Amino acid sequence: MKKLQRQIKALENAPQKVINSTIGDMKKRVPSWIAAEVAQEYGIKKAEVTGQKVGKVKVQGSRLENIVITYTGRVLTPTHFSMSPTAPKAGSYTLKATIIKGQRSTMGKVKKLTKKQRTALGKNFRGEGTRSSDHSPIMLMHTGAKSAEGTQYIPFQRKSKNRSDVEAIKTISLPQMVSSERTAPNIQKAINENLEKRMDHYMGRYLGK
Repeated sequence: MKKLQRQIKALENAPQKVINSTIGDMKKRVPSWIAAEVAQEYGIKKAEVTGQKVGKVKVQGSRLENIVITYTGRVLTPTHFSMSPTAPKAGSYTLKATIIKGQRSTMGKVKKLTKKQRTALGKNFRGEGTRSSDHSPIMLMHTGAKSAEGTQYIPFQRKSKNRSDVEAIKTISLPQMVSSERTAPNIQKAINENLEKRMDHYMGRYLGK
């Protein structure tokens, strides 16, 4: 961040055209630079970040002294991290996702129930049977999305004997990914290097350097 501040400080003596053009470039390009670094470390697609599907990256400010980069976004479900399967299967299935790039992890295993097991499960829900656990396996449940473009299934887990006491499985948010030790240094480096290139570009354009 100190290098970025020095670079911005150096612009103070540059012509206003250079300043305005560089700030304009920052607002347009910084989100893409950040998205590229996030996608290098996490199992999320760059297009999801730049397309504002998982959160927003904004460069705000109209003057050099008040440039601020902000990140917002909800905690994401595993559907954004190459989750498979994307819909429940008729038989058994294993839910997997890649939160950290290169690290495929298992979230849960859903086994096909026998007729006897289904009967016992029904009794447990009605309080007539013996339960070994209040928690269900992590499994895919329909979101209720009416549009074909919407996410149809996400992982849920029942947390108590109450059949309606279910919670969606969540992972990490865009602000957490951006500020993590995995990405923060590389993001800062990318901003520094690319900003310097854009400054040189506009200095050359307007000053012939």
